[in-house]
Amino acid sequence: MAKRANKYDPGTGASFSGRTKRIINKDGSFNVVKLGAKFKMNEAYLIFIKMSWIQFLGSLLLTYLVANAFFAFLYYSLGQDAISDTVGLEGWNHYMHCFFFSTQTFTTVGYGALSPVSNAASFIASLEALIGFLSFSLATGLLFGRFSKPTAKIKFSENALIHDVNGVRSLVFRIVNERPSQLMNLHASVTLNMESTIERRVNRIYTKLNLEIDHIEFFPLNWTIVHHIDDQSPLAQLTTEQILKSDGELLIHIHGYDEMFAQEVHLRHSYLVEEVLSGRKFKRIFSIDDDGDIVIRTDELNETVPVS
Repeated sequence: MAKRANKYDPGTGASFSGRTKRIINKDGSFNVVKLGAKFKMNEAYLIFIKMSWIQFLGSLLLTYLVANAFFAFLYYSLGQDAISDTVGLEGWNHYMHCFFFSTQTFTTVGYGALSPVSNAASFIASLEALIGFLSFSLATGLLFGRFSKPTAKIKFSENALIHDVNGVRSLVFRIVNERPSQLMNLHASVTLNMESTIERRVNRIYTKLNLEIDHIEFFPLNWTIVHHIDDQSPLAQLTTEQILKSDGELLIHIHGYDEMFAQEVHLRHSYLVEEVLSGRKFKRIFSIDDDGDIVIRTDELNETVPVS
């Protein structure tokens, strides 16, 4: 019996009934929508950790306002005798008085001008103080989790390029670390995804590309990652024009050790073939100043010049 050829799948699927978007977005997320998964309360932590800072702070503010509005309604429903210094207040003024009392109770500030009078108001106030204490403890934990989460901020060049490197046609792109923290022992892996349609079914063929250098010990400057399109390359039989007209995607995985967090960090990125340029090479972005220091201009990472 003939031996079945091994198929390489990095985990993003190899057979589909139709064409799909890019596999990895520019922000490193996957173009996958999950349906049918049941939400669990312990997953809320992950949601708050992953959301943007604007969404996170907005969620905290909204939760704070809604919680105080709810307790203010409870105090308001007890009447004017429930809280001190509310006699004679009606309608909106009475409600806002209850709202500000709620904020003082929720935050355990307690200025002293307002206090619960009836037993019902005292019970609600004690419950609110407990909920407020737990809420701020959770918010503090989430803030610490967001600040302490190890993340890399590696910037990728906007385009990958095809040009000769040491006389060999090569596919290149470059990266730079935008944070002051140092990354060590950095590894790069590049997988080529090419799509083909057979009997109305889209098949993805994955091939890991050999890199000129796939590992560096230190990363203080930029790193230009190079794949030589030689006899061992899956692109060897294609001209540059054929490569640029093909339907493919470069899947990139970078991981290394962040000495500030003392943990390993991972980063994903991709280039569609239409984001690959030919006839250009990257502009040199570092130089030596008068003091002998190396100066790198990270804002010029995407700068290219024509191949001479």
